[in-house]
Amino acid sequence: MTYTRFALMILTSTIVMFVLMYLNTYAWEHLFYSETRAYMAVLMGAVMAFVMMGFMAAMYSSRAVNIAIFAGSVIVFALSLWMVRSQATVGGASYMRAMIPHHSIAVMTSERAGIEDARVRKLADGIIGAQQKEIAEMRALIADVSEGNVVSEIYEDPAPRVGTVEDALNNTLLAGLDPAPLTADQAGEALPEGETCAFRRTAAADPILIAAADGSAAVAKLNGVIVPLDPAEGETSFASDGFGMAVAPIEDADWRADSELTFTLEPGPTASYRGTWSCAG
Repeated sequence: MTYTRFALMILTSTIVMFVLMYLNTYAWEHLFYSETRAYMAVLMGAVMAFVMMGFMAAMYSSRAVNIAIFAGSVIVFALSLWMVRSQATVGGASYMRAMIPHHSIAVMTSERAGIEDARVRKLADGIIGAQQKEIAEMRALIADVSEGNVVSEIYEDPAPRVGTVEDALNNTLLAGLDPAPLTADQAGEALPEGETCAFRRTAAADPILIAAADGSAAVAKLNGVIVPLDPAEGETSFASDGFGMAVAPIEDADWRADSELTFTLEPGPTASYRGTWSCAG
């Protein structure tokens, strides 16, 4: 066996290992290039080169080249390990591209695990909802940050204060509020009649906004309450008492997402999510 063949074998194995790390993601739309996974694949390739050469050194005639492969494997391993743990080259957009497949794994395992205990099932369902929300938010942020839009300040809840349990139960931290998934059954009579359109953070998730196809009304769920929304300024915009949701098509629409929903709460947070906008009778 030649050294060229050995190098091609290690290179091919490294590429294959990088691809295999994506096989436990929940959906194709969650596939994003990850620098961290690339460094991990290189790290594993270096280990493979060291181990294989240890077993196969007798098959190669040059002792100097064999030593160079051992040394090179150690150096590549150390460098790639440092890159993984330091995250030295990972910026905001790159960080989110790495986190989306990571979140997707949590969705897949939480949904498909054979869970019998009701407490664990509730925990898993909460993880699914949180991860799907964050995936949609990160897709919107990737697009925004990649265009050079960097925000230095965001809404923050007031500082904690001393009070009673009743005060705590009556207190709402606005920064934690977010439109929740809802079904047609949950929306009930608040759901617009006739043909409706819905925004979903991911294709398989329940919508967070259901609207009449003609834009005359909409409904969303906020803090456990079904909230009817009226048309607002904008083509697909709805609002009620400082709570607003607007959907707009995105220029770079692809198989992952075709629309972006912006959620606003006054006073309070503003967040955007990339997902799908579809209509049905």
